[in-house]
Amino acid sequence: MVYKNITCFEQRLSTKPYIFYLIYMMYADVVFPFKLSPLTYKVPEDAPDNLKGRIVKAPLMGKGHYGLIVSARNESLLEKKKNIKMIQEIHHHFASESTLSFMKWLSDYYLSPMGIALKSIFFEEAVNICVKHDVSCIESQRGTKKVANFQHSYKSFLYHAPSISHEYYLLDEVLNRTYPDIHGAVILVPEVSQIENLHDMLKNIFGERLCVIHSKLTKNKRLETIKQIITGQSDIILGTRSAILVPISNISFIAVTSEHSTSYKGEEGLRYNARDAAVMRGFIEKSHVFLSSVCPSVESIYNVKTGKYSPTAPSHIAPQKVENRPKIKIIDSRLKGQKTMTISRDVIKQARDIASKGGRFLFIINTRGYSLIRCEDCGHIAQCNKCNIPLVFYKNRNIVKCHYCGFEQTIHESCEECKGFNIKPFGAGIEKIKEEIEDVLKIKTITLGKDYMPWVIDKDIDAASFAIGTSYTAKKLRDEKFDAIALFNTDWLFTRPDFRAYERTFQEITMLTNILKPDGSLYLQTWYPKKRILRFIKNYDFKTFYEYELLQRKILDYPPFSRIILFNIFMKKNAERSLHDIDEIINNIDKQGLEILGPVDIASPLKSYKYCLQIFMKSKDRKILHSQAERLLIELKKIKGAKINADVDPLKI
Repeated sequence: MVYKNITCFEQRLSTKPYIFYLIYMMYADVVFPFKLSPLTYKVPEDAPDNLKGRIVKAPLMGKGHYGLIVSARNESLLEKKKNIKMIQEIHHHFASESTLSFMKWLSDYYLSPMGIALKSIFFEEAVNICVKHDVSCIESQRGTKKVANFQHSYKSFLYHAPSISHEYYLLDEVLNRTYPDIHGAVILVPEVSQIENLHDMLKNIFGERLCVIHSKLTKNKRLETIKQIITGQSDIILGTRSAILVPISNISFIAVTSEHSTSYKGEEGLRYNARDAAVMRGFIEKSHVFLSSVCPSVESIYNVKTGKYSPTAPSHIAPQKVENRPKIKIIDSRLKGQKTMTISRDVIKQARDIASKGGRFLFIINTRGYSLIRCEDCGHIAQCNKCNIPLVFYKNRNIVKCHYCGFEQTIHESCEECKGFNIKPFGAGIEKIKEEIEDVLKIKTITLGKDYMPWVIDKDIDAASFAIGTSYTAKKLRDEKFDAIALFNTDWLFTRPDFRAYERTFQEITMLTNILKPDGSLYLQTWYPKKRILRFIKNYDFKTFYEYELLQRKILDYPPFSRIILFNIFMKKNAERSLHDIDEIINNIDKQGLEILGPVDIASPLKSYKYCLQIFMKSKDRKILHSQAERLLIELKKIKGAKINADVDPLKI
């Protein structure tokens, strides 16, 4: 729309006054669901006044594409803006002011173009609903006011639950009794398999207001769910990581169960952490955020200590005593007579006893396949030539496979190093454990995992007393309760080259106790029985563990006492040519208050890119870290043929 300003000004040329009318044009910044920043367009004369947050169609790359107006303004035509194209169509509102603020935060904090953030909040589904099917987007039609308890009140709580059942029970209490009139809520679970645990409970409270969203939904089902949300039919959302991004406004309550889970961290596209995004969305929406876990993250415990989160421990739920929890027993793998067997004698004895009583036993080893392959003459272990990591031997198929890049080949008859023929299996994987158990106990077992059987495994588990899988497999189990669990390569957990190794070990083992009966036992087989972390775990000594871990992090200046950003630079051609350019870019970065390590050559996880260089950035000051990271990212994108990924607050280093 073109406007004429009534105010005029006088300019004298020679002795005659000249009157000029300032002519203004309305401009709008439009973001598209692509890897782009907002672009500026002219606004048509007949455009409505409230443009911000509306879906529009505008020319882009020779075609008309749908985007979202994130800002609009009047500007004088005297500024002579050139080549500014006109918006073609203007449609319904899609994003509220709070949704736009949240989207901008996602883009800024995770160093991602705003277009990727827009795509992540289900914009393409909204276009299908609002434009192609002409459905009006009603922002949180249900309940335009919040409950008095939530009115303009942001607060985050952390509940350290004694068990997952207590975690869900307290959530039920909060939703069903304490705040019966909640309008607009998002409840997150880390795994799709855990949705069923909460679905019936929430359905009983909220009825048809409840909808479910996760990555396993079909395209049509996801479209139907988003339609329910943006038209106001559903305002209670249960789902996995992406549920925190749903286009719902006027949120009064957000819950993040098992808040420590690494499943909340995205590994591609918008690499956000759903837990942290939940806290920020709660802050923007001025709503309450309820975090819970049986073994909270170190960062969340620190946030309680510093007052950012409030601890919650309901008086009517008594803390579960250690003696009421499954017993954790440390098995020393160094004992004599153990060399010929992967499974310890103590575990075999307990397995026989449980088998005789018709009980259930779960064996866990965090290595797929049968074993590794080693030359007994020179000690060489077969490795992937591309990734430089050991290849896993699958005995049934007589192949070795790289679980990093997917490479596989038939096993060589001779050693690649010394050309000798004394090649034997080394270590143990799922298939070897299965072989030993069935040979010693004379029983049939089932193997859990995507390499062996589908994830829909309930009937198979119910029919079998003895099962074998990985820790990841155990996370997929829902209501199964075993009499005993044996974890064989415990040492692998706490010896991983990561500053979070102890934390991850405590969390993973604690989660295993939740699929044990209260009088069950968890056996941890280890070569290092006196390790401090194992003592913490055995005694369920969370308090001392968190004190110890925070002290170590503070000494080493790791999160939560600093922030980290990782840059991965992928290239199809030899990376050596770009090393000089990258070093020069890093040298030009202001390193005051900032630590930069790299670039270092790592195995590329992308099949289409053969090489990968990694840069590590760390700082106590978040603003310094982000400002310099943005500058580095701009320069790295100038490297020809390179693909750049920035991972803010990475969980894997």
